[in-house]
Formats: sequence, structure tokens, C-alpha cells
Amino acid sequence: MSLTLLVDYAPYILILGGISAASWLIKDKEKPMSYLGFFIGILLLTAAAVVWSEHALDTGTIYLLIATGLALFLKPIRDFPWAALFGLAAGCACAAYIIWFAFIPETVFGIPVKWIYIAAFLIPALIVYIIFKFVEDLLRLIGIILAFRPVTLILAALCLTQGILLLLDTSLFTLLT
Repeated sequence: MSLTLLVDYAPYILILGGISAASWLIKDKEKPMSYLGFFIGILLLTAAAVVWSEHALDTGTIYLLIATGLALFLKPIRDFPWAALFGLAAGCACAAYIIWFAFIPETVFGIPVKWIYIAAFLIPALIVYIIFKFVEDLLRLIGIILAFRPVTLILAALCLTQGILLLLDTSLFTLLT
């Protein structure tokens, strides 16, 4: 099965994204829709990549797919401490490599081997944490902006309108020019 099939379903994917984005306006059902919106966001981003690589739709539609996909994708994951998880994984991987594959005597230049193992964990963990913390904060900022209710409402309206217009063989972005 080829992903170019998503080009044909782009109007329906836009409508689904618009409905999912608009569902955040309902307070009672926000949590389940956030998790469903995560997967719909992945679908929107995948559709955007396929449409972009196939040059099938106009640029405005591609940007709309990307913006709505990011809004839906980033909302449930922006509160998870990704930097700490990646830092911990990198530190553990480096320490495990040193412990299992490197031959280190009991002391190195008078330093006990346990301090070498601790340094082998801490140094890569801190470097990876700092790098990913910047990326995490940047994605959190984008997520906060895109999850702002007026922005979400505008994205939902644009997605629904563009999806319907694409089904009618026209585009909102060609109508505006």
C-alpha cells in the first residue's frame, strides 16, 4: 500500500483534523480527544509530507495540514519530560558500554573505577539533556501557541472549510488570490 493514497483522502483528513481541533473547545471530553488528536495529528503530518512530495495540492493546504497536525500532535505530549528520558537513556547506554565492553583497571590515575562509571553516566546524560531540553522547550512553545483556543478555533474553521472546498475541486487559498 502506497502512502500516495493520502493525497486522494486529503480533504477528508482535513475535515477530520478540523473536527478534532474543534473538539478541544468542549471541556468535558478534552482528555480522550487529546489522545485521539495525537494520532490524527500524526495522520495530518504524514498527509502533509506525502502531499508535499507529490506536489499534489497548493502550498496553503500543505501549511494548514502541518499547522493543524502540529497542534494536535503536540498538545498531549508537551507536558512529558522528554529531555530527562533521553538524557537518562544516553547516560545509561554510555555507562553500560563502559562497564561491559571497556577494560578499566581498578584505578585510573589514582581515581577509583566507580567514579569513572559515574562520569560515564553523567557527562553524556547532561549533554543530551541540555540539547533535548532546548528542543523540548521550543516544541512546548509551539504547542502552547497552537493550542491557544482562538488559534485552535481558526485552524478548525480553516480545515473544515478547506476540506469541503477541496471536495468541490476548489481551494480556499486560490479563492483568496
